[in-house]
Amino acid sequence: MRVVAAFVWAVAGAAWAVEEGGVGSLYDQHFPPLHPNCTQSLTDLLLLRQELQLRELKEAGEVSAGILKEILTEIRSLLARNRTSAASCPSNFRKFGETCLHLAKDTDLTWEAARLFCQDLGGDLAVFLDANALADALAYTKGSGLPPTANVWAGGSDLSAEGEWRWVSGEAMPRGTPFWGDFNYIREPVGTPGENCAILHGLDGFLIHDAPCAWKCKPLCQMTYV
Repeated sequence: MRVVAAFVWAVAGAAWAVEEGGVGSLYDQHFPPLHPNCTQSLTDLLLLRQELQLRELKEAGEVSAGILKEILTEIRSLLARNRTSAASCPSNFRKFGETCLHLAKDTDLTWEAARLFCQDLGGDLAVFLDANALADALAYTKGSGLPPTANVWAGGSDLSAEGEWRWVSGEAMPRGTPFWGDFNYIREPVGTPGENCAILHGLDGFLIHDAPCAWKCKPLCQMTYV
């Protein structure tokens, strides 16, 4: 990684030193001067300029195909990371990892109504595709000041088929720890008829439990970056 990065800047510096006459610059063809009010990322522009100049060097036979491929892969990775870091959440959401969360701690709704509530905000009930996402949600929920007796809706249910728990995004919900809590020393979901929606159960450290969808709980909404 360090070797590639050093080579990127070395090649870029050399390329900048090359006079831009002659054949003509791909950068100048595709990226005219920016208006002063343009908010495009300077980092993106610099990296894009490097990529185009490296292609010019390749066309001139000054960089081998293997080295060029490695450098361009690194540049594209840097561009992707830069765009992700610039992403933001709406003001009523908080950024956690690669998602935005909003806990409506003053609102109590049924599961279906909670979904509509979150959809009106531009998202849906929260899903946790891995343990890191769950840890972020638990930290947020526990730090929100909710009493330990509170319950929070998550975006999971077995409404479509009894016993087949799925997220509202379509993925199968994981089973066991660290996702599901236990009730009377039995691991959830216990499969009780009528308990078809997923809550973060306050009395069990806000781990996932199955519960009646008609309960009134607080929506935990989720949306992607904007």
